[in-house]
Amino acid sequence: MSRRRRLVVRGVIVVIILWCIGAAVVIALGVVHAEHGMADIQEAKAHLSASDVVSRAATGPLRSAGRQFTSASGLLHSPLLAPLDIVPIIGRQLRSVQDLSSASAQVASIGVGAIGQAHAVLGDAHNTGPARVSELRALARLATTTNDALGRINTGPDQALLPPLGHKHDTFVADLDDVRTELSHASVVATQVATILQGPQTYLLAMTNNAEMRAGSGNFLEVGVLSTQDGKFTLSQVTPTAPIPVPPGEVTPTGDLAARWGWLKPGQDWRNLGLTPQFDVNGQLAAQMWQAEAGQHIDGVIEVDIEALHQFLEVTGPVTLDDGTTVGSDNVVQLLAHDQYEGLTDSTTNASQNIVQAERQERLGSLSHAVLDALENESLDLKELANAMTAATQGRHLMVWSRSAPAEAAWVEGGVSGELTASSTMAAVINRGGNKLDQYLSESVDLAIQSHAKSATGTLTVTLANHTPPGQSQFIAGPYPALGNVYGEYLGILAVNLPGFFYQPQVVGDPSIDALGGEGPTWVIATPVDVKAGATQRIVVSFTVPEAHGQLRVVPTARLTPVTWRYRGSEQTDAAPFTLSW
Repeated sequence: MSRRRRLVVRGVIVVIILWCIGAAVVIALGVVHAEHGMADIQEAKAHLSASDVVSRAATGPLRSAGRQFTSASGLLHSPLLAPLDIVPIIGRQLRSVQDLSSASAQVASIGVGAIGQAHAVLGDAHNTGPARVSELRALARLATTTNDALGRINTGPDQALLPPLGHKHDTFVADLDDVRTELSHASVVATQVATILQGPQTYLLAMTNNAEMRAGSGNFLEVGVLSTQDGKFTLSQVTPTAPIPVPPGEVTPTGDLAARWGWLKPGQDWRNLGLTPQFDVNGQLAAQMWQAEAGQHIDGVIEVDIEALHQFLEVTGPVTLDDGTTVGSDNVVQLLAHDQYEGLTDSTTNASQNIVQAERQERLGSLSHAVLDALENESLDLKELANAMTAATQGRHLMVWSRSAPAEAAWVEGGVSGELTASSTMAAVINRGGNKLDQYLSESVDLAIQSHAKSATGTLTVTLANHTPPGQSQFIAGPYPALGNVYGEYLGILAVNLPGFFYQPQVVGDPSIDALGGEGPTWVIATPVDVKAGATQRIVVSFTVPEAHGQLRVVPTARLTPVTWRYRGSEQTDAAPFTLSW
């Protein structure tokens, strides 16, 4: 080979080496920017709650992510890397990285714009009824247009990618799909809430008391009628449910409710409405009961408990009742769970007791009207209101059922329907002692699941501890007339819902069983409990799972003190739903 040719070859080799070094540097810098962008995206994902949208908490991280991904995209689209496009395997990997960087930059840009628009809508005056309806419809349109914009993003090739890149691609696509699903839910919910507020519509407002628990809700002790028209609310007089039983035979439960709980006549006594945690079942039954009792057609049912009122008062501040009493977030739980019952008995022949009961019921009605008036007319911190609504709905302290199929679908999508799914799991205690002792009953659950070759077995151990102090009124601590129990004794039913794909649930020790079988998409197994003051009782439920690996979803019981769950060394409460895997 001539000297000149050798020099040319060496020169080409040097150029190729320099190109490789340059390409490697460009790719490395692009990847670094992309990694920084991903870190910013993860930070932004942690600030996408309703309250964070109000405060624009995710805007900073999204803007930073946009800059990082734009830089990454620019580097990865450098002409220096163009020769790699024609290399079969490497080219596909490069195009995937290029497209993912561009897609991420677009997501960040769309997110910043959507949050800014949402903040502008929420910042407008919304103190009048029509303004509220317009605001909700604007938010629904924004969610739809944002969802459509995200749907047009090209995420690049998804086949024949190297495992690390393939994992990042799949994660990005899954996260994008999750965001689009949430936007779709938000659009549907906002549209239906606007339709209800526009009215005219009529909803039964059920006030439940967590001091006397049912399955996944408090006892249905007071009801009123909430009417909407042009974005404004009107609440009728709130009435106790005990004096308005439905005549026998007027409302007949069907399906799983009748099969599991028909013996307690849930279609006749309002206080037995919550025997199943399925609020989509309870709400429909309540509507039928109100129609039979009051002759009034209603469009749906809204359940609100003590903790929901506590959350709302955190936003509105204290309210003043008709009798001059001031009620705020610092005393509403104590008032409704305990203080309103001090000195009361279950006697119906004592004139002074009847007067006190009438005053108590008037105070409850006044409180309901005062809180609703504050929510409707006060200038509220929207971030705090969003936080309150989130906490109330996640904990099953606020649930809604609608007769309209589109509205009910919106509540399901929005997580406010109280519906169970095939993976739902709950350990609820139903108070059958006619007292208010649930504020003194603590509950914890120890879950153990052992995987085998093709299946799994497990146990769910529930521990109940009765901390009733001395000196409580008969209305709070009993004994309830004719039940035969003693002061502070907690009589109830432990109702455990397990995923529908579990099988062979049974209570260890073969105690009596109050209910066993399907409850919607789940199993329910229920057994009596009797825990005297100062005592503890443990109940163990065993089960089999047809798969060696899987997930279940723990559903809140809505107790004032959430249930503590322990599983494989971790501990958390059912204040909000969570998932456990095996």
